[in-house]
Amino acid sequence: MHSYLGKNKWRLTPRKQGYYGAAAGKGRQAAKGELEKLNLHEGTLSLEDGVREAARIIYVAHEDSKDKEFELEMTWVSKVSGPTKGRHEEVPKELREEAERLAKKALEGDDEEDETAAPAATEAEGDKMEE
Repeated sequence: MHSYLGKNKWRLTPRKQGYYGAAAGKGRQAAKGELEKLNLHEGTLSLEDGVREAARIIYVAHEDSKDKEFELEMTWVSKVSGPTKGRHEEVPKELREEAERLAKKALEGDDEEDETAAPAATEAEGDKMEE
């Protein structure tokens, strides 16, 4: 990407349109929602945190098809002054494994919150029925 484009991602469409993030495929709606939460336009996300967030978003988007296993492969490109020196490279194994571990942990935390929220809603509904 040329430096005049800044931190935007570009997708080929009939008209030029810039993106801070884009998603495609089965889990695209979930992924788009998660990308919007990141406020990428602020430009405050570090490259390493971006890898962690990307892994989390991929796991969130894949959650609907839990029955299908997948292997996460990640690559990145930094500025010339960054860790890849402007080259497209595989994310270091240690960082990718950490990002996957954190993504799985975040999903487990969401599942636990869902389980504890459901009984509370049922109790509240039960109270209304008694009134």
